[in-house]
Amino acid sequence: MKNLIISLLLCVPFTGIAQKLFLIEREISTSDVPVTALVMNVTDNFDEVIDNYKKFVKEEYDLKVKKEDNNMYEVEEVSLPHISVKRGDLRTYLIPTDSMNLIGIAFILGYDMFLNSTEYPDEMMQLKNLSVAFLEYHYHAYYYDKIESLNKELKGLIKDLNQNENKISSLKKKVISLDKKASKEDDETKKRDIASDKLETENEIDIIVSQLPEMRDNLSIKEDEVSILKEELNIYHQQISLL
Repeated sequence: MKNLIISLLLCVPFTGIAQKLFLIEREISTSDVPVTALVMNVTDNFDEVIDNYKKFVKEEYDLKVKKEDNNMYEVEEVSLPHISVKRGDLRTYLIPTDSMNLIGIAFILGYDMFLNSTEYPDEMMQLKNLSVAFLEYHYHAYYYDKIESLNKELKGLIKDLNQNENKISSLKKKVISLDKKASKEDDETKKRDIASDKLETENEIDIIVSQLPEMRDNLSIKEDEVSILKEELNIYHQQISLL
């Protein structure tokens, strides 16, 4: 397995802000016999990957994926006519490496029988279509969750910024009102109280105004993060369409 993964990684370049996606037919080691699978790179968290894989299989085929061990998930004795006329086991292998996480998807027809492009070219193409569809599903879900989370933060930042700007406007009106009140007041004690109130109000304005640049910077940072995530998602959409 280690030599296989090393040789696989040597031919996989990385570019830009997103890793280069690939989907390659390879033989992988298992606890039983070597199996031919479609190997592809995925995101860093295997729990998220498997969670999305289970949802994908449930939504697309109304099937339940079962965990067989820490590195393999399976749908046993399943009939997928668009892939094979024979029943088989749809297996997904988790393959962690130092550089990236990989998964391998295979369709097992018997103990030492499995789909491969040499003996089953048409069926293997359909299995590839399933794998590509899963990659599209997974990366969309992965980025959708991140973008939605950032958008919620953005809404909160925008709300806070608007509230502070509105408060500044309200406090400025208060200063104008206090000036008018002071101009009509003859009592010196009351004038001093008004002046004190005005000073406190102006100080409050200064404090809020001093906080606005940081708030706007944070807002801009979050907007940039959303733009970057959308750009990455678009890159992955393009890459997946070419697999």
